[in-house]
Amino acid sequence: MFDKIQIRKIKIAKAAMKIIREQGYLQLSMNELAKTVGVTAGTLYRTFASKDDLLVFLFSSIIGTLADSMFKFNRMDLSAKEKIVCCHCYQFYLRQFHPDTASLDLIGTNKVIFEHAKPETKAKFQQIFDLSSSRFRKQFSDLLESGKVIADHELAFRVLRQITLIGRGGMLVSNHAFIAANVFKVEDLIDLFCLTLDQLDWQDGEGRADKRLILLAMRSEVEQSSSELW
Repeated sequence: MFDKIQIRKIKIAKAAMKIIREQGYLQLSMNELAKTVGVTAGTLYRTFASKDDLLVFLFSSIIGTLADSMFKFNRMDLSAKEKIVCCHCYQFYLRQFHPDTASLDLIGTNKVIFEHAKPETKAKFQQIFDLSSSRFRKQFSDLLESGKVIADHELAFRVLRQITLIGRGGMLVSNHAFIAANVFKVEDLIDLFCLTLDQLDWQDGEGRADKRLILLAMRSEVEQSSSELW
């Protein structure tokens, strides 16, 4: 159960995401946002002290939700490879249903925006980004330690870098101004991930990659996700 302040934060965050998607982050005005939400400027600034604070809240909320989804995928009855594909495809897949959140992925690492950001804002984003990256590194470390994958660390983490690059490329495509949303499908991304992961020596059936199960798992998570920002 959310208190009044949290409910207000969520309401403001949803309105801000819509403005960012339609007009861009640099055009987001706190005064105009207050009018859109129907609160006074004073109330808005008591809720978020600055535009930077609002952006950190948005980005950390999205990353936190994705971390929760990763945890759920890891508990599903899937092979180790299928779990990894779900975790790395989910952002691309999710944006088909919640496109307003997509702009945050690029804002979070946009050099132009962060050239003018306060040092403490940069530090907060770096912390959020590092935490997200560490989860994926641990996922690969666990594969090696459990014996589900037989590979030297250099190869394993080269594959991790490659699938991270593919995943980020997928997000760029999903946010592209001149590429229609239906040109590249999540099935294309799944195929790329599977081909890349095939470089590893999977053990005991953990290298299975049933596209139908992967899609069902991601669909189930979209339907069950309780994120207040969707």
